[in-house]
Amino acid sequence: MKTLDRYIIRQFVINFIILYVVLMSLFIVVDLIVDLDEFLKGGYNWALHHTVARQADEMGLPVSELTALVESDTHPELIAEKMHLSVEDAVQLIEDSQPGFLMRTMGVFWLVGDYYGPLLVLIYAFFSGLIVVAAMGFTLSGLGRSREMTAMVSSGISLYRVAMPIILAGIVLNTLALPVQEFVVPELAGKLGRKKSNIKNISVDRYAFQYIPDEKGALLTAAKFDPANEQLEGLRIILRENGMQVGFITASTAQWDPDRDGWELFDAYQIVPSTKHLDDIGLDVPGNESIPIDFYATDLSPTLIKTRQDADYVRLLPVSQLQQMQNSEAVPESLKAVVARTKWGRICLLIVNVLILAMGLPYFLLRSPANMMLKSVMAAGMCIGCWAGGMTLPEMASGWLNPVAAAWFPVVVYLPLTAYLLQKVET
Repeated sequence: MKTLDRYIIRQFVINFIILYVVLMSLFIVVDLIVDLDEFLKGGYNWALHHTVARQADEMGLPVSELTALVESDTHPELIAEKMHLSVEDAVQLIEDSQPGFLMRTMGVFWLVGDYYGPLLVLIYAFFSGLIVVAAMGFTLSGLGRSREMTAMVSSGISLYRVAMPIILAGIVLNTLALPVQEFVVPELAGKLGRKKSNIKNISVDRYAFQYIPDEKGALLTAAKFDPANEQLEGLRIILRENGMQVGFITASTAQWDPDRDGWELFDAYQIVPSTKHLDDIGLDVPGNESIPIDFYATDLSPTLIKTRQDADYVRLLPVSQLQQMQNSEAVPESLKAVVARTKWGRICLLIVNVLILAMGLPYFLLRSPANMMLKSVMAAGMCIGCWAGGMTLPEMASGWLNPVAAAWFPVVVYLPLTAYLLQKVET
């Protein structure tokens, strides 16, 4: 039986790898064709940046300054005047700064890999269950088509015993999604949050936010938030106690310091109420006092800011950060419910994927040859529908169940359905 188990597992794993490569390649090709112009423009910008960087290094100039000149001032006379060059040297500089075909091609391939590489990792974490079911269908269909299934049944082997190595291998492949989701996806979260326009401009969206409360009740406002570098520009903090303003902090820039759990402030000062005694009239006059400040401790981290800006960002975080968000007073209750449902949903999704695999087995565990096309369509309808239900049922149940119960709701629904379908197998 060990030889038979190894044979079935080998066929199953080979089919899984082939399906994953084919489906992901198809996804990349279709998506790339739709937005090919974005990658062509991005490839040109990538090649231009590297070409100008080489030129700037040779001339001893900042890359940003030379890039701005080459991109904005196309007239050699203007560049010659700004850089104190002759017109002939300026013309040569423009020609040397234009990337060639090879550099542009390298830029396109680099951006395609940089964009779709992290995306394929995320797709595996969320869609591995369906790919495992498809691999199971191809494996058992192949065994039936070659009459190997009939031979195993004739020798007295139970169909449940035939399915056991597939279920075990399926559990392993589905379980791999957990470490991928926990350790790999969070490291790629910055790239996974990019849009196609960011690829074209080789940048990350920067945006402003206003009056986000933290655990102390203070309200934070920033003119610009840079998620990639975890920086704030134009930071304003309204300090409050019992809902009343008691102070004010302003800073030109701020950098997140994970070791101290707060923002390191630059060119910053805090304004606090004070009183000044006027000797000539003998009265205390209220006023304000400006105090330099270089750090502000808060739970309002870049992760929490990004999560409040984009609720889907929660799905990219590891359980450790989800637990921190759940315990933070700066997180609103509505977001805490999403965090709790997401955290428990990781385990529930694994169990749902295994149950869906078991649901699909009765359509392929057959004692005699049958119309496999019809069986495959029926299995696809059942498994895809249940997989989609596993994603949507927690959202639907969140209105009348607590977040943890809502996350486990699909498991409760699918357990009896799986048991009913498995008992229909004719062993």
